[in-house]
Formats: sequence, structure tokens, C-alpha cells
Amino acid sequence: MVKITPISKKEHQDFSYRGLSNYLHTQNDSTVPILAAELNRVIHTNPIVFMEDPNLGYGIYSLQSLIPSKNLMIDANGTWLSDYIPARYRSLPFVLARETGKESSDEKLLCFVDSLECVSSSFTENSTKIFDENSELSEDMQRVFTFLKSIEQNTTLTKKAVDSIVEADIFQDWTISLKLKDGERDITGLKKIDNERFAKLSGKTLENLNKTAGLDICYASSFSLENIEKLKQFALDTVSKKSPTAPNDKSSMSLRDLTLEKQKQAEAKEMDSLVKNLLLDD
Repeated sequence: MVKITPISKKEHQDFSYRGLSNYLHTQNDSTVPILAAELNRVIHTNPIVFMEDPNLGYGIYSLQSLIPSKNLMIDANGTWLSDYIPARYRSLPFVLARETGKESSDEKLLCFVDSLECVSSSFTENSTKIFDENSELSEDMQRVFTFLKSIEQNTTLTKKAVDSIVEADIFQDWTISLKLKDGERDITGLKKIDNERFAKLSGKTLENLNKTAGLDICYASSFSLENIEKLKQFALDTVSKKSPTAPNDKSSMSLRDLTLEKQKQAEAKEMDSLVKNLLLDD
């Protein structure tokens, strides 16, 4: 579980923060939750799909890969490759979270993610103070806080919109099958809009979808699925930028190094197979 720390005047008066230097922490994110406010950006970059979280219900997600647990939106250095970075990532290392033991409360605290190492008392250059000389949030930190609150507000609106789509009962399972040399691998758990059922909705249901912004999400998701071709291109680009492996004396390598090399070779082989074969849309 990710460790987060609530920000307090007492503990963090002299702390500063830096922006993320890379997005390597997202390397296993084949999908990322997005908000209704982001539709007009994501529709041009990624397929917008629906997924069900056991605890939160259905939500809208940006599909970032054709392989489970691999984010094709970043390169080996963690540099973001696409034209748009989702709000969930841009807000980091800061988040709003409920205080431990008060999960049922509506009040959330301003916190930071420890593992990202973006907040410290030792930063001096190229960093921003969390608090000013009056022990109040600095102007930059206030802007971050405002951004987080806008994310929180739009999260509520997005949930209402998606709930109206669930109520309309127009989801369709979307399985992406990758035809690899060693057989097919399926990406499951994704949903898309069933256009035939959508076309048969009653005027009352359409009106409800329109009121909640669910209608916008339906259209955006359907149009965005063409971006599956962009994901294929990202995969192709990833392969073309691979550097050749230099010869080495494996007898001098540790067990850990041998294991890591084997993993890298397996990943490279899987990616090669992916781009050389067909993408099947069931």
C-alpha cells in the first residue's frame, strides 16, 4: 500500500517540494482513472473505457497499453510520450485523503506520497516552500490545493454521470485479444458502449444521461476507441528505440543480474511479438 503523510504546520513548516522528475512510478499502469472534465483531451490521445472497481463501482479510464501491467505512455526513462498527462498523475506528489480511523468522514486532508521523494526539509534549489513565513500555505501550494479540490469535485460529478450510464444498461464487454507467437492473450475487464442498445434508448433515459453528462461520456468513449491505433504505434516505437544488448560474460554476473536480464529479454520478446502480429477486436 502507498504510504501518504498528512501535511501539518508543526511537522512541515520548513519543508519544500519539487515536481516529479519522471513518471516511472506509472510503468505498470495499463489504465488510469480519468474525470469527465478530461474527456476533451483524452478523446484525442487514448481509448476511453469503463471498468468496475470492487469498492468504488464503475468508472471511466484511459487505456494506456495493449499489455496488462505495462504503460506505453512513458519511455524507459519515465518521460511522458503522449500529448496529455491525466490529472491523477499531474497532482502528484500531493493527494487529498481521509485521516486514518476516520474513513467514513467527508473531510479530507492535504497529504503527500512519501515514496515519490518530492517533499523534504533538505531541498534548497529548484524547490517550493509548502508554508510561507506566516505559517500559511504558500501561494504555489494554495494553487495545488485548489487543483486537488477541483479534482475531488469533478470526481463526484463523474461518478453521477457514470452511474446514469450503468442505470441505462448499455455497457458491452470489450475483450482485446493479442495474437502472439505462443498463442493469444486476452485483456479482459474492459467495457465499452453498446451502440445498438444506445440507439434504442428512450427519450426519458437520454434526457437523464444528458443532465448528468453521461451522454457526453458515451459519445467521447465511442469516438476515442479509434485511438487503439495510436497504442499500436507506441508499441512499435518502443521496439524501434531499443538499444542492442552488448555482449557480456555471464559467468561474472550475480543471480540477481541474471534474473533481471532474463526478465528484460522476455519483455523485449513479448513486445516484438505484439507489434509483429494482429490486434483482434472481439
